[in-house]
Amino acid sequence: MTKKHLFGRTVLGGVFVGTMLLSGCGKQPAADASSPEGSAPEANEGTGEVPTVRWVTAGTPQTGKEAVMQEVNRLLGERYGLNLQLEIYDYGSYDEKLNMMISSGEVFDVCFTTQSWLNKYQPNVSRGAFLALDDLIDSDAPGLKNILPEFLFEQARVNGSVYAIPNYQICYDSFGFMMRKDLVEKYDFDWENVKTIKDMYPFWDAIRDNEPDLYPVGDLSIQAFEDDFVVMNMIGNYYKASDSGVPMYIRKGDDGYTVDWFPELVKEYKSAFGELHRNGYIREDIITLQDDSADVTAGKYASRLGIVKPGGEIEQKKQAGGYDYVQIALTTPFVNALSARSAMNAVSSSSKNPGAAIKMIEVMNTDVEIYNMINFGIEGVNYTMENGFVKEIPDSGYFFNSGWALGNQFNAFLVEGQKEGVWEETMEINNNAEVSPISGFSFNEEPVSTQMAQMSSVAGEYKFIGLYDDFETRFDEYVAKMEQAGIEEYKAEVQKQLDQWLEANGKK
Repeated sequence: MTKKHLFGRTVLGGVFVGTMLLSGCGKQPAADASSPEGSAPEANEGTGEVPTVRWVTAGTPQTGKEAVMQEVNRLLGERYGLNLQLEIYDYGSYDEKLNMMISSGEVFDVCFTTQSWLNKYQPNVSRGAFLALDDLIDSDAPGLKNILPEFLFEQARVNGSVYAIPNYQICYDSFGFMMRKDLVEKYDFDWENVKTIKDMYPFWDAIRDNEPDLYPVGDLSIQAFEDDFVVMNMIGNYYKASDSGVPMYIRKGDDGYTVDWFPELVKEYKSAFGELHRNGYIREDIITLQDDSADVTAGKYASRLGIVKPGGEIEQKKQAGGYDYVQIALTTPFVNALSARSAMNAVSSSSKNPGAAIKMIEVMNTDVEIYNMINFGIEGVNYTMENGFVKEIPDSGYFFNSGWALGNQFNAFLVEGQKEGVWEETMEINNNAEVSPISGFSFNEEPVSTQMAQMSSVAGEYKFIGLYDDFETRFDEYVAKMEQAGIEEYKAEVQKQLDQWLEANGKK
């Protein structure tokens, strides 16, 4: 069942997206305005006006955006006959804002969407919020197919059509631990030979017993730590079939592709998670804690669970107290069925000029100068370039630095502190990562939306059951309530749709 995925290109995507994904140094030449890829869309309704693309995205709002966009639009007008109206909403309000815009039929052109984090992709496709893009790509943005691998389009398809363009970035999961280097050295911990979670216990014991102001392991990660812990232990033996509601899996080696949620396996690892708590490795207030960003910034976690990737130690240093870190992967790199959906851009069905909208998405994936200007601002005003690395000019009013939300992230300049060659290292891993045999399968949750709402309520109620002394009783209650909520109907629907997909793709 195991196979390798070769992108077949020398350019290359999530979260720990939640994760902030790394930038790359691979460069593509800017599109030539005289080429077919650089041809300008038709002006608005024959008026001769340059079409304006209203692009709505998530990130940190920038006070100096107007000045940057003036220069961006000068280049866009000269090269492509386009104008960009970029709107940035913070992550906390983005979902609500987009839902209101879509529900009211408000006119806009492009928006950021993800599979399961913000402005969820599949539900929006089902409600008719996004346009099918296949014909638009061929007619107005053929450069996308030249720069992006088929793999990305394959995973973006719903019922055979592409409704969003995935942003080209790190595409694999590889779970493991980050550890503060000073603490590893202080306690002479053999971190390079960590193979299992239990191998971390001596390090965590040392932190618990000797560092009262630190937490051995954790970080809230939007209350997803337990879920990541469970997934890390499942990913080596299972392929994910659906991450809607309660994830469904198929076992590796099962040629029949039998879908299940494997409650006994979940029980095993939720119990192990509870053991971490009983051993004093996890902060006592994890159940009620809503925001631990200050603790993360202060470097109060001796180790953190997450995605291990090239350059991750440097990113961690910037995020967490300026400490040096080491990292170790406990799982081999793995591409899930819908990894490409971690960050995408869609064309709204309300757009008055979808040709200009898809053209603008193409620009974000092909024009290095414009992409980096939107990402970092104007050189000499918002940043300086020192030895090939971007260095932010403090208090300049603009430094978006979220290229993963815009387009081809690996066209981004490297930022001061990043590891040189991180692009090539990531490419190497992506090109050799194990890929799910059901890559591209997309579950439509609409037929079981009622069951999913009920299951979501149960999952929230029992999220941290591993931390309670009466875990066995609580887990039995959890399973019984999941069954009452309709998990068997949900599982049957996933199996039905997967079987249909397998047959349609000649895999069964």
